[in-house]
Amino acid sequence: MTRNVVVCCLDTVRQDYFARFAPRLRERADVTAPGCRAASGWSVPSHASMVTGDLPHEHGVHTYEPGLDALDVADTVFGDLSEHASIGVSANVYAGSAFGFDALFDRFVDVSRDHRFDRGLDVSSFVDDHPEPGVGRYLDVARAALAHDRPGRSLANAACLAAGQAIETGPLDGLPTPFDDGAATISRAFTRLVDDTSEPFVGFCNFMEAHEPHRDTLGYDSQLYDVPRGWRSSVDPQAVATAGRADDGDGDGGDGREGDGDRSGDEALETALERYRSTYGASIEYLDRKLVDFVDAVQAATDRETTVVVTADHGENLGTPADEGALGHVTSLSEGVLNVPFLVIDPPGSYPSTVTDPVSHCDLRRLVRAFAREKSPSISSAEPVVAEVAGPTPGNETLVEAEPDRWDRALRAAYDGERKVVWDDDGDATGYEISSDRPCWQRRVPGDAERPPAAACRFEVPLDEFRDRATADADETDLDAGVEERLRDLGYR
Repeated sequence: MTRNVVVCCLDTVRQDYFARFAPRLRERADVTAPGCRAASGWSVPSHASMVTGDLPHEHGVHTYEPGLDALDVADTVFGDLSEHASIGVSANVYAGSAFGFDALFDRFVDVSRDHRFDRGLDVSSFVDDHPEPGVGRYLDVARAALAHDRPGRSLANAACLAAGQAIETGPLDGLPTPFDDGAATISRAFTRLVDDTSEPFVGFCNFMEAHEPHRDTLGYDSQLYDVPRGWRSSVDPQAVATAGRADDGDGDGGDGREGDGDRSGDEALETALERYRSTYGASIEYLDRKLVDFVDAVQAATDRETTVVVTADHGENLGTPADEGALGHVTSLSEGVLNVPFLVIDPPGSYPSTVTDPVSHCDLRRLVRAFAREKSPSISSAEPVVAEVAGPTPGNETLVEAEPDRWDRALRAAYDGERKVVWDDDGDATGYEISSDRPCWQRRVPGDAERPPAAACRFEVPLDEFRDRATADADETDLDAGVEERLRDLGYR
């Protein structure tokens, strides 16, 4: 007997904020693993690690080679479960068809803020292909929508795009957006795929609400954040990093508790950061509501038992002392970036409600494969927990130019109990104290940078060799104008 398994990836959600703002999912879960660590620090390598169980130097997908279609399906969980249909829906451009993620699935749907009805005309892409200004463009859109197989949905996409543009940069600027980043669309698209797919299946969804830019959004709980009407985040990571250096660096704070200031003394920057953090939390609470409904809808639509795994590809630095003044997830293996949620709803067999031992995304392939075959494997990692990133995320040239020694490097991390060591391709290493009682918290420990010996088996290739090899094979992916625009919106251009 086999069952369905669905992996829900809450992009950019860190564990401490998830623990505060996602009570419904935690209540629904049969198993939670608060000590889960991502295998890398941003979407492309992390998604590759989740589906292969390998590190970036092993699967070869990273900053300089971001195409997920380079993966062989046979080397992924989808190849392991060839008896299962594979279906996917993603709002993340990097985990979508633009970067070849769709090639791993039997059926796949891309979702974006500008394409809310996925079976209708992608109006944003159509406009990018017809750049001529004026009334003629609107007439072309209307004609294309009416000629489409789904004219109603196509016209709705056109209306949503126009409304979004009016709110973002037009006459309605200053109003909160009525649109999320695709969660509602993902739920509709995925349940439709379930209805059209023979069971058993293995599914994957990526939800982007917690990724920047953060916005004043009508669907969010307004009691969780206090921002000017129609606010949109625009915090400069370099300003945050510069202010963070004024901190004493002991790493206190930064675990989602009250009082996580950046200690910069810059009132405007502190206000911007507090707005950023509070809307980030509100986005997670919104996802919490949407995901519980999503799980109910998927399980109601299936005939077989369906296990749901909820995690995040990586977390986010929020400019706290524990984040060492960083904002975002550029070239970072901090606890804010690596410590991510992990919970399982309706697994086969019985488990303790909380797994306190370390869990790695490198275990996800093994776990999904076993769940799909009605097995109840140990959720905790049998091997040392490690992570790796080959270089900066795209679109951060300003940061790299300002501080190349900090941002333009490869990093590895290894865990040993409540201790973590991070080192770069120049051999510089830093030891950190971490705590199972304080998710996403870390504190530098001077003089304690010896790498855990047990972790050596996970890194067969020296880090400097991996970085040299990766940069030598750098590939410039050709992207259409719509994809470029979406990446700019996410801060990657």
